[in-house]
Amino acid sequence: MIELWVAVPVLLYLFAGAVDYGRAYYVSIEVAAAAEAGALYGASNPTDTTGMKAASLLNGTDIASLQSTASHGSECSDGTLAVAAPGTPPTCSVDTLQYVEVDTSATYKPIFSYPGFQSSYTISAKSRMRASF
Repeated sequence: MIELWVAVPVLLYLFAGAVDYGRAYYVSIEVAAAAEAGALYGASNPTDTTGMKAASLLNGTDIASLQSTASHGSECSDGTLAVAAPGTPPTCSVDTLQYVEVDTSATYKPIFSYPGFQSSYTISAKSRMRASF
């Protein structure tokens, strides 16, 4: 009985930690998927930043605190001289590429508070894709 009395609280504490870790992992997957969905929409509609935000928020409806920002621009094909729109395309010695970028973030609050850990975490993701014109 005494062993059970000592072991049960420890096991419950470990179980609660595993549940919180699983929830945080789920939120991070949803945030990344929302960023990718917005960038996928933007690859076909590169100037529609409102549509990119809407596509990412629509994909992450399970996450109440999800926020999204979208942008588009151009850069040299070697990755240098990125210019966010609206601007003039960069002068490159190689080809110029158009890109879209969607940044998403959400706040995760664990079910239980753990000593030495924060009470909430910001989980963010970024997806950048080449736009098709």
